Parts: sequence; structure tokens; C-alpha cells
Amino acid sequence: MIDADRLRAAYDSDGFYALQLEVGDKCEQGCIYCYMNALPVVKNSLSDELISGILSDARALGIAAIEWLGGEPLLRGTIFEHMARAGALGLRNNLWTGGLPLRDPDVAGKCVEACKNGLISVHVSSVDPRMYKALHPAAGEHDLEDILAGVERVLALGYPASRMLNSVTFTGLQPAGDMVDTIDYFERELGIATSLNVYHTYLRPGTDPGDLARFVPAPPEVARVFERMAEQDGHGAIPMNCVSKQYCSATLAVLCDGSVTPCATIREPGAPNVHVDGSLFTIANAHRDHLIIKELKDPANLPGSCRACEMGGTCWGCRSRAFAAGRGLLGKDPRCFRHQ
Repeated sequence: MIDADRLRAAYDSDGFYALQLEVGDKCEQGCIYCYMNALPVVKNSLSDELISGILSDARALGIAAIEWLGGEPLLRGTIFEHMARAGALGLRNNLWTGGLPLRDPDVAGKCVEACKNGLISVHVSSVDPRMYKALHPAAGEHDLEDILAGVERVLALGYPASRMLNSVTFTGLQPAGDMVDTIDYFERELGIATSLNVYHTYLRPGTDPGDLARFVPAPPEVARVFERMAEQDGHGAIPMNCVSKQYCSATLAVLCDGSVTPCATIREPGAPNVHVDGSLFTIANAHRDHLIIKELKDPANLPGSCRACEMGGTCWGCRSRAFAAGRGLLGKDPRCFRHQ
């Protein structure tokens, strides 16, 4: 799913490997812990013309993969046209869907075709119906089973399980055991690996910030889940960030309001914007050092105990969690259970 040589070359040359592209903020899944600012109705959305230009710029920047994000990207009527164009430009299509749209066999089939050289990720943070309902109070009675059936539909169409992920969010609302059970289910029943995010401390727009604490898992619970993720990885301890620091550095994002940031979960006030500050190509080159988080590529600039951490070759902590916690883009990851 990742061209390791191309990623390494991008990181070493201060270049870009992937573009996270939020096509709109509409989503029907209703995760109460949402940190992507998804909404039940559209508030922000990139135009088709703008998306087309962004894809051309992505190719010119040497980008290899488009991470299609929302909201729910499959709710956009023209999504498959854009994915087809990305493929024609030589870009990999990595689709990040909540999973509900896969209940439509036609949508599932189009996803399989569009992502034949990339990946399809769904989002199921619990396979326990009671816990799923607690995490999605407005969910339909059959939402969980519809997502799981959609995953099985994609696999039945011949899409390899090795190109699918379950992207989960671990919050303080669920015990570590529930998260481990979900990882177990996807691995053992479906052959699908898990991509782990530990709650970023963002909340859905309109939620009282005082409600944050209940979404924050305790360090021992985080450690237990990471122990299980290390079993999946097979290489011992894994980075605190959802990807390696190399992928994190070589990724940039265009948010659905046009902002250009280092990551789709870093929502910086005053960030350069493709609506007013020029093309993605122009912005990426003008703000390259910030977007690749270049300062942290020097180990001397790592926060505190990170400098001596055994994970330093692949991890610098989640920059989004540090930013959201008010520690700045270069601060210590507040969810890291190592070297507290």
C-alpha cells in the first residue's frame, strides 16, 4: 500500500509523498468523538474545479497518493470522477470511508475499481453493538451490521484484505478490552489490519469544550491497546502517531474549507488557503518547511524525553494531538504513555 522507496526519497529530500484531500464535511456516521469536524449537512466543500486543479498540482509536486477524506467522501456525487482522474494522473487512490455507503453494491464495486492500486479504509471503533451505539447515539439500528456487510461485500468482489484497513479511534468511553476485541475481530474474521488513532481532543463543532475529558483514555489503557497493535505489526513497539514520522512529514492536507496544513487533523487558524493564497503548488512550495514539520527532523528539536526514546527512528509523537492540546505543533504528544 505504501511505496517505501518513494516515501523514503520524499522524506530525505524534504518532499511530499501523500496529499490528504477533504472533499467536504458532510458525514452520516455521527461519531460523538469526531475530530474531523464532520457534520450531518454540508458546511464546507471544495468545488469540482478546485479539486481538479489540486490533483494536477499534486502530480507536479511529486505526490504519489491521494488520501480521500471527508466528512464522508463517498457522499460526494462526483467522487468517482475525481478518483478516476487521479488514477489517470498516476496517483494512488486511498479511500477513507466511514463504511456506511458500502451497503450500496454499486458504490462498493466502484470503490474496488477506483482503489485497485491503493487502499480502502473503513471506520469501526467497536464491534460491540452496545458500545457502537454509545459512540454513535444517532446511529440507525443496523448501521454496524451494514458497515460490516459492506466490508464483506468489498472482499467478495475480489478486493484483497491486505489493501483494507479498519481505522479506529480509541477514546476514554471504551475500555481497552473493547478496542482489543475490535482489532481481533477484523484481523481474525476478515484478515484486515487496524490503523489506530488515540483521541486527538478535538470535538464536533458545537460541543462544549468542557466535555473533552471523557474522551481521553488513561495511559495504562493506551499502553494495553498499543501492546495489541504491536502484536499485529510483528515488529515490537510501534510509533505513537498513526503512521511513521516519515509518512507524517511527507504528507500535507487540503481541508474542505481550502486551508493547507501539515495534517487533516491539524486545523490551524490563519493557515494558507487555496481560495485566496494561490494554488496548492504555490502554497506547498512557499510553506514547505512548515508543512513537512522540518524542525523536528533534527532530533535535537524533539520535545523533552522524545530525544532519548528508543522509537526515535520512526516516531515523533502525534503532532495533531500536541497541537490540539495547546502544546504547539512541536510539543510533546499528550497521549504518549512512554517516558511520561
